[in-house]
Amino acid sequence: MEGISKAMIVDLDAHQGNGHERDFISDSRVYIMDVYNKYIYPHDSYAKGAIRCKVELQAYTEDDRYLSLVRKNLEKALEEFNPDIIVYNAGTDVLEGDPLGALSISPEGIVQRDQLVFELARGKGRPRQIPILMVTSGGYQKRTAQIIADSIKNLIAKGLISHQAAAVETEI
Repeated sequence: MEGISKAMIVDLDAHQGNGHERDFISDSRVYIMDVYNKYIYPHDSYAKGAIRCKVELQAYTEDDRYLSLVRKNLEKALEEFNPDIIVYNAGTDVLEGDPLGALSISPEGIVQRDQLVFELARGKGRPRQIPILMVTSGGYQKRTAQIIADSIKNLIAKGLISHQAAAVETEI
């Protein structure tokens, strides 16, 4: 893509993102931050070599601890690496009660997490607005779709994305 020479992957799905980690393991243009439950699949030790900011969570981590770790580590990652774009994997399998994620993040915690990522990358006080490609993943509960919708509405209400951007994103 024209104008993009460095990318950051912020993977906040409950599972280790070993697919993209293996894809970019020797590519210094890609910085990977991965926050995941260390006790669940895939346990890919080789792929972990690509992670430049690794946060291994305990099972059933709750909102306060989770949000604190995401904030601290994303701030650190953005100090270490200045990407042209962020690919944000906004996994919802971190939601309490998810049968595969085994974490305990509330619906409000997911909304706060997404807001936090956008504020740190695009909020006031940043030297520049880093574009974000947000993808949703995981989430194996019926209520997941509503939580994603609530998060997008919150990002619009906070001025972190526009109605137009949200419409384009949902058409893709």
